[in-house]
Order: sequence, then C-alpha cells, then structure tokens
Amino acid sequence: MKSYKHIVLSLLIAMTTNIGCKKDDNDLIHTEGYIVGFDPCTINHHYRIGYVIITGDLKDTLITYNLSDNIYKMPASVISNTSDTLYKIPEQYFQNFRNWPFFSDTLRYNYRIMFSYSLAKDNELIFNLCTTDILFLSYPQVIIKSATKYYPNVTSR
Repeated sequence: MKSYKHIVLSLLIAMTTNIGCKKDDNDLIHTEGYIVGFDPCTINHHYRIGYVIITGDLKDTLITYNLSDNIYKMPASVISNTSDTLYKIPEQYFQNFRNWPFFSDTLRYNYRIMFSYSLAKDNELIFNLCTTDILFLSYPQVIIKSATKYYPNVTSR
C-alpha cells in the first residue's frame, strides 16, 4: 500500500511540475539587443515611431511601436516611460534613410539595450495606414515592458 501511495504522489508531483512549466506565447522575454532602424512609414506619415530591434544573438528581428514618444518629435527620443529617455537619435538618421528601415552599418550597433518584451496580442497590434510606401515591415510586433541602456563592459564594484 505504501508503494502505491508513493507512486500516486510521485505522479501528482510530476503532473503539477509539468503544468507549472508550460509557457504561454505572451510570456515575458528578457534579452539584450540593438535598435537598428525604424519603420519608414511612421516617419513619412508622422505616426508614433516604430523601432526595429535585433536581439543580441542576431536570431530575431522585432518591431515595436511603444518605445517612442506618444507625440512625434524630432530628434526622436527612445523611451520606455515618460521620465526615462534611453537615447536621443539624431534627426538626420531618419531623414537620410526615409525609405530604408535600417541605420547605416556604422550606426548599426550604437543603440544597445537590455529589454523585456512580450509578443503583441491581436488587440495590441499597430497597423498604420501607409498607402504611398512601398516598403512593408513584417517582423514580429512586440510590446516592450522595460528597457535600459546596456553597457556590457561595465562591472559593478
């Protein structure tokens, strides 16, 4: 009888552990990466800027529309909340590349960030009307939950 109870208890623990580890597509993901460009439609039509981010391992290219100011301003600030500006990206980076989503190779790794994000749910997706633009970005859209500048070579004392 003890053996039977032990087996049942082991199975219950195993089932509970598996259920607890199940991941949802919208779980928070923590990673580092680079802001490498923007959605040209958002510049051309004065929408809230959509930023293109590549992850540090260069495996994922993402786009987010919640990392910029609510009101379009130049130079565009990259913010995660109204009191914390991560970077001020100079206007010429957007003006010179209005039809191309990526910053030049010399700027590609200038805007390094640590960030947490989740995949945008259907009701969180941004669809901007850009009838005159040829370029359409079809990267996974994400919602940034937090972002900070990332200094990989800085050690705490």
